[in-house]
Amino acid sequence: MRCDRKQRITKGIQLFYRDIKSARWAVMLVIAYFVFLKKVLHSLCPMVLITGFPCPGCGLTRAGFQVLGLDLAGAWETHPFIFAVIILAVVFGTERYVCLSRRMRVSKWFAIAVMIGMVIFYIWRMLYLFPDVAPMTYYYRNLLSRLHIF
Repeated sequence: MRCDRKQRITKGIQLFYRDIKSARWAVMLVIAYFVFLKKVLHSLCPMVLITGFPCPGCGLTRAGFQVLGLDLAGAWETHPFIFAVIILAVVFGTERYVCLSRRMRVSKWFAIAVMIGMVIFYIWRMLYLFPDVAPMTYYYRNLLSRLHIF
């Protein structure tokens, strides 16, 4: 049975509300985790805090805030994959809440492609930008250096 536009919108909104409601504790824990890391340890990235080395996603949060501030060139400079992440979110939202798909085939393959691209880009940044260009800098106050392991 096909639904008309109004029924599809209603079902999409209900599904979105159900997803938010079922993930509310996870969302609150993630927010608390990031607030704790930022306020107490002054960094959001666990890899940076433990090893001192940046991760493939280092700079995505900063780039996201730059996109929100409409500094698209700055966001591209900080981490160009922010635009792929935004497109992935739009594709996921469309597939899940507009098309009401359960399989999420497009989102899954697009997410895999984005992750592979980010790892390749990370290797390039480590070879050519580390440790001189932010966000690809070394954090000297990391846990392993404090434990005198490295």
